[in-house]
Amino acid sequence: MIAAIALIAVACNKNQKAVKKLEGNWNATEFMVTDGEFTVDYLAFGFTIQMIFDGCKLKNDEVCNMTTTITFDGETETEASVYRVTNDGERLEQKENLTATSLETIDIVELTKTSLKLVLVEDETTTNITLEKQ
Repeated sequence: MIAAIALIAVACNKNQKAVKKLEGNWNATEFMVTDGEFTVDYLAFGFTIQMIFDGCKLKNDEVCNMTTTITFDGETETEASVYRVTNDGERLEQKENLTATSLETIDIVELTKTSLKLVLVEDETTTNITLEKQ
């Protein structure tokens, strides 16, 4: 029983540590989408992507807030959503709002104080996003 409680505490600590690192403004330095044999570099086409992660205490709040802003050809689209970190700090789960049932699962491949690499796999499409903290 004590070992199980200790294991849960360590996992929660890793998730909270990841939330602390995520907190702040991030700009994409790579945004590659591979569908089958074709790969598209969206940044090369003029897209800019900014993600803003709000910090929170996962122990007190089920999810934290985030905002994603994508700009292309003079048009800007901003989307507010909620996120949480799971799987010992290796998974980012995002959904539209607290009551949404659809959950997007994104792998955190690397997370440092200044660098974030995410991979999202949906069907046969893989999206790789690398961001730098501002």
